[in-house]
Amino acid sequence: MRVTVFPCGPAVNASETVAIEHLKRQLQNTEGDDEWILLTNLAFSVTHQFQSDEIDIVAIGPPGVRVLDTKHWTAGWVDANTAAVEHEADKVTNKARKLGTTARRIAPDLPRVDGVFLLTQPASKIKRLIGRLVRGVTFCTLNQWKDAIGFDGPRVLSSAQITSLSRALAPKSAVAVDGSLRRLAGYVNLELQTPREQRFHRVYKGSHPARRDRVILHLYDLSASDDTNAEARAKREAEALQRLQLYAWAPRILDSWQDAPGYAGEMFFFTVVDPAAPCIEDRASDETWSSSSRLLFARDAIRSLSELHQAGGAEEPLVHRNLTPRTVLVRHDNSPIFTGFDRTRIPSDISVASSSPPVTDYPQTVPPEVQTQGLAAADQRSDVYSLCMCLSGLFAARSNGTSNRPQRRGWPASTASRIRATPLQ
Repeated sequence: MRVTVFPCGPAVNASETVAIEHLKRQLQNTEGDDEWILLTNLAFSVTHQFQSDEIDIVAIGPPGVRVLDTKHWTAGWVDANTAAVEHEADKVTNKARKLGTTARRIAPDLPRVDGVFLLTQPASKIKRLIGRLVRGVTFCTLNQWKDAIGFDGPRVLSSAQITSLSRALAPKSAVAVDGSLRRLAGYVNLELQTPREQRFHRVYKGSHPARRDRVILHLYDLSASDDTNAEARAKREAEALQRLQLYAWAPRILDSWQDAPGYAGEMFFFTVVDPAAPCIEDRASDETWSSSSRLLFARDAIRSLSELHQAGGAEEPLVHRNLTPRTVLVRHDNSPIFTGFDRTRIPSDISVASSSPPVTDYPQTVPPEVQTQGLAAADQRSDVYSLCMCLSGLFAARSNGTSNRPQRRGWPASTASRIRATPLQ
């Protein structure tokens, strides 16, 4: 299943955290293509005249909407505090009724929105409570998570309705769910460049209304990753670019790494000047780009890669680890620009390299050692392999003398042979 957890506020206690993580994990591990959205710690109010209700979890999925109130009660406490339990049940029912009224403005056919007590105690302490009803509110254990969210109920909501409901109940969730963002930190007309389902790192193109700057904005959502080093991974590209600002082939930073306004501690961003340059995959199809110009570009790209490698220390060298036909750009003056530094190895106390092969649309540019051992095995020689495989596409299917020349003077034979290697797919 696809599940998006959007924290609308901080968890009040460990019980809430346990319940949220359990639901997320169980949904992710369940087969199927359905989409679920969990709004957690939602402050909800029908009008601004009344204080907002605090709702622990709102589960939105194909069967409808459920309001979950997490409790760490034991069976003994429930039996001894009947009046308090009934009062809490009435509160949950009232929250569900008001939320349902609002939700039906978006989805008129939405069935009844029920409230549920989701108990986080070990099952041995709450056996007597399983299935019990108090004022119409059901008790469910963590093991009964499907009953709690109505998982097996009839499918009544489409994916579009689920997204619309999450936006209506928690407007900020639109950014986390599908990247719907037009303004951020003073930048406007933002256009998403990465796939909508790619949530951890999203890239937008936009502009500044006063300065007229054209920018590329990198937005990172830490809540979209279970990695304990998520923040270190997210900072990687900004840190790498910060070290490389002296070089002409590195994008120019405008805004350094910082909290996204309104999402402190959850989302971060930085911006670079939009180079407005095509990638070599797109540029290669331009017949007006002559073979001699391509050769000069290839030479400059290799020299630029050498500068990148030399920018690191002898003991902790810089390694790009993400050179593809989309991350190498061609500037208007035929000089290269390197992008995609989110996998770059830089001097750091924390390693974010994976032992698994990277997921890429260009497997032909992945060096053999990385294919078998993961990014951790990549070194500067791996970058040379990737770049040469990228540059090979500039000369593929070209029959002139420059493209077929065996070796350019001054180039190592190994480099020249790799330039003539397998063409881009």
